[in-house]
Amino acid sequence: MEILVGIIQNQPIDSNCFVVYNDLNSSCIIIDPGTEDCNELLLFLEKKNLVPEYIILTHEHFDHIWGVNKLLQLFDCKVVCAEKCLESIINKKKNLSIFYNQIGFEIPMTNNVLIVSDEVLNLGKYSVQFKETPGHSQGSISFWINEMLFVGDVFIKDTKTVTKLPSGSKKELSETIYALKELFSNRNVVVYPGHGEVFYFDNIDFSKVI
Repeated sequence: MEILVGIIQNQPIDSNCFVVYNDLNSSCIIIDPGTEDCNELLLFLEKKNLVPEYIILTHEHFDHIWGVNKLLQLFDCKVVCAEKCLESIINKKKNLSIFYNQIGFEIPMTNNVLIVSDEVLNLGKYSVQFKETPGHSQGSISFWINEMLFVGDVFIKDTKTVTKLPSGSKKELSETIYALKELFSNRNVVVYPGHGEVFYFDNIDFSKVI
C-alpha cells in the first residue's frame, strides 16, 4: 500500500495541514487542520473521495487546531493528541486564540478524543508511532509512519524554534532534538513540519533550530 500525503496551507496563519491517505480506501488521517472553515481541506477530501477517521494534533496552538470543530460537525472522527494538548485546546487562553483576535475559540472534548504518549497505535490502516516532544510547547507530540516524520513546530528548516510562548522550554527543546537525532540520523526520513517546506531529516542544521 502506497501512503500518500496531501498538503493544504492553513489560513490566515500559514501553517501546514496534512492528509495521510492511500488509493485503496476512503479512510484518511488529518493532521493540524488550522483553518476555521476548512474550505480548501474539504475540497481536497471531496476530490479524493476521502473521509477522515482521525485528526492528529501535533500541539495546542490555535493555528494548528482552528478547523477541528468544523470537522467534528461533519465527520465521525476522533481527535488524537497529547494530554497537555487536550488541556489547552479546551481553553481559549491556553490555545492562544484569544490573543489573536480577542474573541478566541475552544474545542470542547467529550468522548471523541484519544490521548497518546510514547506509544505505537494502529489508526485505521496505519501503524503510527508517537513520541512526546516538548520544547515548543508542553503539548507537542511528534509521530512517524514508516519514514515520514510529522513534528509540528518542534523544528522547522532554517528557523529557530519558538520557545518563549507559554509552556515552551529551550532546555526541553534541546533534550527533544537530541532524542530525535538519536532516532532518525542517517535514515532516509522525510520531515513534515508545522510551517514551511518538507525536507529530509539529515538536511537540517540543528544549530539554527535551538
